[in-house]
Amino acid sequence: MPVNPDEYAMTMENGNSGTDRFRELTWGDLTAWAGKDVLTAGRNLQRKGSVKQLSKTADGGLLTWIQAEEVFATHVGFDHEELFCHCACQGEGACEHGIAAILEYIAYLKKNIPVPFAPSNDQRFFLL
Repeated sequence: MPVNPDEYAMTMENGNSGTDRFRELTWGDLTAWAGKDVLTAGRNLQRKGSVKQLSKTADGGLLTWIQAEEVFATHVGFDHEELFCHCACQGEGACEHGIAAILEYIAYLKKNIPVPFAPSNDQRFFLL
């Protein structure tokens, strides 16, 4: 479910919170957060189908496995209006795995595909 950056513009209704906050993000927001190179690498991962078992978290974030050069657990979300990424790749801040997770979630939204909630004891949490 590739996301076309030229068509990338998500809006949300006032009052939505949690995972829906990802709908507010623009391509420019993601570029400012991650940088052009990381954004491009993340888009490539998402387009290759590298995002596995996308789940929502209780805090409104996203939790995924990313099949890249290795398999990485990745959690992205918002903390006081700021995006964060915790990834088993040990990168600091935004990484291509976090970008891939966000883009995959947006692709799910566009196709009205439901995203399940991760249980609180999901093993991916313990790998981060």
